[in-house]
Amino acid sequence: MYTAKTNLFFIGMGLSGLTSCSLEALDILAKVDEIFIEKYTNFILEEIPPLLEKISEKFRLVNRADLEENDQMFLENISGKSVALLVSGDPFIATTHNSLRFAAIQRGYHCRIIHNTSIVSAAASASGLSSYRFGRTVTCPFPQNTSQFPYEIIKRNKLIEGHTLVLLDIELTTGNFLTINEAISILLELEQKENEEIFTKSSIVVGLAQIGQKNEVICAGTVKNVRELAWGDIGPPQALIVCSDSLHFSEKEALNILWNVNF
Repeated sequence: MYTAKTNLFFIGMGLSGLTSCSLEALDILAKVDEIFIEKYTNFILEEIPPLLEKISEKFRLVNRADLEENDQMFLENISGKSVALLVSGDPFIATTHNSLRFAAIQRGYHCRIIHNTSIVSAAASASGLSSYRFGRTVTCPFPQNTSQFPYEIIKRNKLIEGHTLVLLDIELTTGNFLTINEAISILLELEQKENEEIFTKSSIVVGLAQIGQKNEVICAGTVKNVRELAWGDIGPPQALIVCSDSLHFSEKEALNILWNVNF
C-alpha cells in the first residue's frame, strides 16, 4: 500500500470524533506506523470505536505548537514513515493545517486527504435549507473579543439573499464555549448600534448544537423563540444560521415540516 517515501494522511473525523471515521479511514489507521490526533481546533469525543481498540497504542495527541510552531521538527520525525493526522470535520475546510501540508509537499512527502463531514455542509443538510443559498461563513467571538464583523457578514449575505452560517467561538484549554443565547445577545447589541434591521428579534434563525452526535439539538424560528432555549445546558460545539429575509418556498416548507416554523 505504501512506498518507502513518507506518506502523510490528513484524515477527517467528521462531526463525532473517531466514531464517525469512514471505513477507508479505519483501514488506513490500521496500517500506518503512527497516528496523531489534533485536538486544538474543536472538541473531540474520547470514545474509541471497537475497530480501533487494538491499535489505540498508536495514538498520539498533538497540539498547536507541534504542528505550527514546530512543524519542521514534526515532519522530520515522521520521515520515512506512513503517518495519519486525524483532524476534526473535513481536514481543510478551515485553512489551519494548510501550512503543514505545504511544508510536507515541499519535502517531497506524499500527502493524501480522506474527507469527512464538516459543519459547513452539515448545517444546510440538518436545517433543511438550500446549501446553494449560503453566503460567507463567519465566526462570532466571545464578548470580550467582539467586533462588528459578524454583523457585517450577515448584512453582506442578506444583500445577495443568502443565509449566514455563524460558527460560535470555543476555548479548548478552559472548556469554555460561546452559546447560541450569548451569540444572539451579541448580534442584537450590534443591531441596536447599527439600526439597519439586519438582525432583529423577528429574524428567522436556526440554532444547531452537537450536530452529528447522538444528542444533537436543532431549534428553528424567530430569534425571540430560539433564544428561549437553554443552549448552555446542551454543550458544544454550537452554531447559528441566520436566514435570508427571502426564503424559497421549499425552504419555508422544510422549516415548517421539520421544525414547526410558521410563516
